[in-house]
Amino acid sequence: MKCRCCGGEVGLEQKYCPYCGNANEQAVQHYADMASFRGRYADTEAEVIRRSERYARIIPRTVIIVLLLVAAAVMYVITENAYGFPELMRQKAAEKHPDAYMTVLDSYLDDGDYVAFASYFSYNGIRTYGTAFERYKHVYWCSEYYKDVLLHTEKLFLHSNRDNWLKYSASSDIRMLCQSLEYFMENYERGRDDPETAEYSRHLDEMKDRVMDLINIYLGIDESEVEDFLAMTDNRKAAYIEEVLLDAESDS
Repeated sequence: MKCRCCGGEVGLEQKYCPYCGNANEQAVQHYADMASFRGRYADTEAEVIRRSERYARIIPRTVIIVLLLVAAAVMYVITENAYGFPELMRQKAAEKHPDAYMTVLDSYLDDGDYVAFASYFSYNGIRTYGTAFERYKHVYWCSEYYKDVLLHTEKLFLHSNRDNWLKYSASSDIRMLCQSLEYFMENYERGRDDPETAEYSRHLDEMKDRVMDLINIYLGIDESEVEDFLAMTDNRKAAYIEEVLLDAESDS
């Protein structure tokens, strides 16, 4: 470039003209620009380093927190399905090999062991609709409520700690027995009216006979009156059962 004073050649890095000695204004501006650039570069570099160090501390913590949250979610899912998953596997096995399971179910029916029949059904999560086990649907539901009738009858009349039981659980067990009897009779009638399950009619009848025997033995109702008792509303059944229990307590 040329000096503005004498016109001599002068470089951008030369602060003064080598010919006339005057200040090279362009060089002065160049040095000022370079100083400003170096300052901005240093500030930018310091900010980059500062942010990198901060992220270097934050990112590992964030990753650890995310991993812990994922692990907690996985553990929650596993815990929630700890019971359901094995049951689902048993259900799939039953549907994959129905003949083997039907052999066991039929053996329970032949033995008249309806509690074991219902328990085997429930434990293996066997579905009665849309599967090979559909033909058992009425006898299965009857067996479930038959099992409940036995359970609540035992609680009501064969309870060991009767004082504590009468104080806290008697009314609840009476209601549960009445509901079980009602549900049993509903499913019994439904099964007897379904021609598709006629092959299991004798098992339905046998369960009903046993239920009637329980009513006769523990409630003192004659066979001729059992049907009338079963036709009562739940409230009337409950009142009758409670009266029997109270009479038993006064006699003891």
